[in-house]
Amino acid sequence: MWGRRRFVVTNQKGGQGKTTTTVNLGAQLASQGAKVRAIDADPQIGSATFWLPPQWEHVDPGQRFDLSHVLTGQATLDQATWPTTVPGLFIVPSFHSLGQFELLRPPGADLVLRQAIDRAEPYDVTLTDCPPNLGLLTVTSITSSDEVIIPCKPGGLDLAGVNDLNQTLALVKDRLNPNVHVAAVLVCGKLQSNFVDAIEQQLQADYPDAIHQAIRHTVRVGEAPTVRQPLIEYAPDSTATEDYRTLAGRLFPALSTRSA
Repeated sequence: MWGRRRFVVTNQKGGQGKTTTTVNLGAQLASQGAKVRAIDADPQIGSATFWLPPQWEHVDPGQRFDLSHVLTGQATLDQATWPTTVPGLFIVPSFHSLGQFELLRPPGADLVLRQAIDRAEPYDVTLTDCPPNLGLLTVTSITSSDEVIIPCKPGGLDLAGVNDLNQTLALVKDRLNPNVHVAAVLVCGKLQSNFVDAIEQQLQADYPDAIHQAIRHTVRVGEAPTVRQPLIEYAPDSTATEDYRTLAGRLFPALSTRSA
């Protein structure tokens, strides 16, 4: 049912819902029985590593590998994959040290994450959370995946950022990964208005083959990281939890059939 699918969650602008989507879509899929690996490719504070801290308290500090170790050849992806408090959801954490990857630019940097995933234990679903830029880490993350999820807040400047992302996607598709395509476009933090409706219509026109899903606004999204729980645990009845459940079912239609 799962097909060992690889998703990258990306948008060059910050605050668009990338980490929220990675964490909550991953938790939804894990709750349905998938073995999910979330790769945190964002070295900023407040990323998926903060929300889903690796459970490595009893591991020797010298063996606490993260994504920077993988990208620089010091550890395998499996060695840097850690359980979280969510059953079935694992994380490859990142910290400020990951920023060195952009400066070092090791040989084959564009392909290093894809090769690491190819060599690792297969997971049902891989979700890679990108930094809010179109630098080397983002290109490497997009190259490692075949399906792109674009979260977007409903604003004119936010759409401009999506246009820049399209150029990067086209470059990756042409030079590095011909299979990459946009699987889903999300309008995150949606509040009902004519302007938002117009934004959604524009996105649907720009990505006619993608799944389009609104993630409704709720304060629970902002609260959940502070208690380090995904929405499915912190606020199981919230509108955003329902929307991410719907998204999971649309990406994996067998889930909807099974729950019907």
